[in-house]
Amino acid sequence: MNTWKTAVFATIALTMLSGPLGAADLTRAKTLTAAEAGELAAKAGGLRLQVTDLPADAAAALAATKGTLRLEALTSLSPEAAAALAAHTNVIELSKVATLTPDVAKALAGTTAELSLPGVTELPAAVAAELAAHKGKLAIGVTTLSDEAAAALAKHGGQLRLDGLKSLTSLPLAERLGQQEWLFLGIARLTPEIAKAICPPENRVRFKNHVQLYIGLTELSPEVAAAIMAGRGHISAGGLETISDEAAAAWAGPFANIRLFGLKTLSPAAAASLAKGSGIFDIRSFGPELRDDTAAALAKQMREGPCRMVDLNGLKKLSSPELAVSALRRYGQGPHSTLQSVAEVTPEVATAIAGCKENLNPLPGLTSLTSAPMAAKYAAQPGNLAFKKLATIPDDVAVALAAHKGKLDLSGLQSLSDAAAKALAGHEGEVVLTGLTTVSEAGLTALRANDKIALPANLSKQ
Repeated sequence: MNTWKTAVFATIALTMLSGPLGAADLTRAKTLTAAEAGELAAKAGGLRLQVTDLPADAAAALAATKGTLRLEALTSLSPEAAAALAAHTNVIELSKVATLTPDVAKALAGTTAELSLPGVTELPAAVAAELAAHKGKLAIGVTTLSDEAAAALAKHGGQLRLDGLKSLTSLPLAERLGQQEWLFLGIARLTPEIAKAICPPENRVRFKNHVQLYIGLTELSPEVAAAIMAGRGHISAGGLETISDEAAAAWAGPFANIRLFGLKTLSPAAAASLAKGSGIFDIRSFGPELRDDTAAALAKQMREGPCRMVDLNGLKKLSSPELAVSALRRYGQGPHSTLQSVAEVTPEVATAIAGCKENLNPLPGLTSLTSAPMAAKYAAQPGNLAFKKLATIPDDVAVALAAHKGKLDLSGLQSLSDAAAKALAGHEGEVVLTGLTTVSEAGLTALRANDKIALPANLSKQ
């Protein structure tokens, strides 16, 4: 009897696994029948599949899916399967396919879908010639291209993404890429000739300055910098760790959004040049501090103008009063104007902030606030006030903050003296003290008397 029951339960379990649960697991199947592929394609949204073998009839069924079709484990496919997939009209991503034959490339090129081939790092000229017939967006993971392959690829009529390309010597391909509004390249260095080809000046007018360049440059000559600025209004070069004064000078003046997230050194002259003009100079990863002379140069450019919006969100410490006030004066001008990562200010900076008559952007990342005048300055400004990372505050700072008229978020405070607790208890608006762990009986009584103060549910007197 026990054996019979065991067999029955095993049969039931097997039936359940081959039913609805089995259908759900089709995305992880190593191969698919046409019927199973059709079942998946009928579902709304895109597909991420783990098939390693794809018959042509299954590929034809999958092509009917309306969303992105990602084949994340497939390493090769037949010309017949490729031709069947080409009927798809959204996005085809073949993450693991590393090699294409001319026949497979020709079949894939027939699709109107966006075609992503990130695993294809080598591209023979014959394969490039077939892919060039593709009319949509084409992304290939090539790192190098022969002149023949580059010349063939230059005939592609849609948008090309060659994010991994490390060098470009083909003028025909460079000129072809130069016609794109958006350009993604992994190239580490450019010659002036190639730079001029991928950044034609007429594109600034054609695309109304919205001409994007994302490039892996690790070095930048003044001549190349000038060519880029002439033809591209949006420049992202995250591989640049340093920039010469001469190259920076070539980027001064015209409208530009310049993003240099990898920058590690910045001279005063380069800082002034990169900040000069309209647009954005984004070095949000730069930090934790700026050299005093570089800070002074930036502050001068901010003060005298014209000045791009300089994103300094990577700074952890402010030691230049002049730069601190110049940067914080950009009140309410968007996320690039804030200094949210600043955790520490020097006494001189605190004094400068306290003495400023204008509204200043907040410093919500401060981990220490010991200047009552600076606290009073921020307390006098309109809107909510948040210093969530302060663990303790002196009594005079508590008194200053308590005068604020809006919501006061001090949710990081862990302890309060009696005087500080009583001061905050008199605040007219909402106060958030949900991190509090230590307070005296008198302090807790005072805080609980104000129903606008949010306290931890388990807080008890110490």
